[in-house]
Amino acid sequence: MKAVILSNIVLDEIVSKYGKSIQSLGGPASYCGITATRFGFDTTLFTHFGKDLDSKHLEYLKKHGISLNACYKTDLPTTRFILKNYENDRELFLDSKCNAIDIEEIKKVKSNCWIISPVFDEVSVDVLQYLTSRREKNQFIMLDPQGYTRAADPTGRISILKSMDLPINNVNGIKLDSQEISCLTKGLQGIDGMKKIHSKYQIEYVMYTQDQTIHLLENERHYWLIVPKVDTPDSTGSGDIMVSSFACTILKEKDPVWAFCFAAGALTAALQTREIGIDKIPHRSAIEENASYYYNIMNYEKI
Repeated sequence: MKAVILSNIVLDEIVSKYGKSIQSLGGPASYCGITATRFGFDTTLFTHFGKDLDSKHLEYLKKHGISLNACYKTDLPTTRFILKNYENDRELFLDSKCNAIDIEEIKKVKSNCWIISPVFDEVSVDVLQYLTSRREKNQFIMLDPQGYTRAADPTGRISILKSMDLPINNVNGIKLDSQEISCLTKGLQGIDGMKKIHSKYQIEYVMYTQDQTIHLLENERHYWLIVPKVDTPDSTGSGDIMVSSFACTILKEKDPVWAFCFAAGALTAALQTREIGIDKIPHRSAIEENASYYYNIMNYEKI
């Protein structure tokens, strides 16, 4: 099976809650991409980066089985973020951003799985609409709208927009956190927000993270899991690992409950590594072990 990730490669400066700072390859291009290869997918990134990107980073991606689209290197600098982790929160700053992805780059691409996960301005609404309006029956489109909901102030500090409309009617699945679901539903949270997303956009699978609880809404069925709090110096990319695990599993297993357990299992396995940056991407065996445990303790209700 083939997976395509639409997201610009990111270089992160990650400051842990203990004050340690490292430079890391990052963004959904890396986290989603490597995770998809660990599920056995032939994975291609549609991404842009600048001449400032060290070739060792490209070699790292290739070593992990990831292909790059033909048109990727540009004259603009690679997208860079500064992530400052605190005890119970974090701040995100945009340091630079690269070119947007053009519709022409993806017009002839065929893939079973599309993961659309912009970080900041690189996947336009036109590209999103182009893909969703042409979705074929055997394709699965998973959206993480984080990049659409972000705004940067003059210092580069990232905040989440209070409200916005996004044409996402033909995606199969979406993953949201509390700020993002509020942005897309004009302030709703929890089950009310999930039901609004499901009914307004006719999205089959709505996944929502709320502190230590992960929710899935599928039709009139609500599933949820409470995952343990892990004392880790960095959680960067954990949401991306969840997104990729869910999309890949649902395509392979055709079972949303099992996919949901794999998503939660991947999140837990990533945090349990206590690694910083992309070193936290777990192996398939660790994900599967956690998924089997979560399958037996999962909560369920009809709504």
